[in-house]
Amino acid sequence: MERAMPPKTKQELRCEILKIRRAAAPAQRENWNRRIAELLEGWSIYQQCQSVMFYVAMPDETATAGLIEDALHRGKQVYAPLLGNKYGEMSAAAIKSPQDLVSGKYGLMMPKPDSQVLVDGDSIDLVVVPGVAFDRAGNRLGMGAGYYDRFFSRTRHSVRLGLAWECQVVAEAPCEPHDIRMQYLLTEAGLIIYG
Repeated sequence: MERAMPPKTKQELRCEILKIRRAAAPAQRENWNRRIAELLEGWSIYQQCQSVMFYVAMPDETATAGLIEDALHRGKQVYAPLLGNKYGEMSAAAIKSPQDLVSGKYGLMMPKPDSQVLVDGDSIDLVVVPGVAFDRAGNRLGMGAGYYDRFFSRTRHSVRLGLAWECQVVAEAPCEPHDIRMQYLLTEAGLIIYG
């Protein structure tokens, strides 16, 4: 008789999915990113929103540079995450162009310190969220610092959209009571709407 495997811990799942994500060929990532951009740009919630916050993608994450440019071109108010001095603290800062981003904490691209216009998260219509893994119930597994969970605990009205490649979608992502669920997930396979 086959023994049931215990559920993976957050750290075990994080390591497994990061390996899969990093192993994807550059050409494959580019195809996935192109399809995700097409789907997002055709999504009615994105088209109608006046303001949107994008994470600034690392090389092995779902790309956002083209999405940021598209939103700016459409005249939307665009925001990017700004990490605070305190661990786990994050704000939203307005950007007017990709040139407003500079290398910051942990080597992440963030809005320039001298041109920050910080906003209350509730004034942002749509927040596009990165993740290591997402499940089909809306749960998200991040890198473990809790930046987005803390941000969303103060943000009640923004639409939460997870962005990932299909290889990051798992049957079940371990979660805790303080973890904030997504309302939507967009991958190259399509849009998932969580009830």
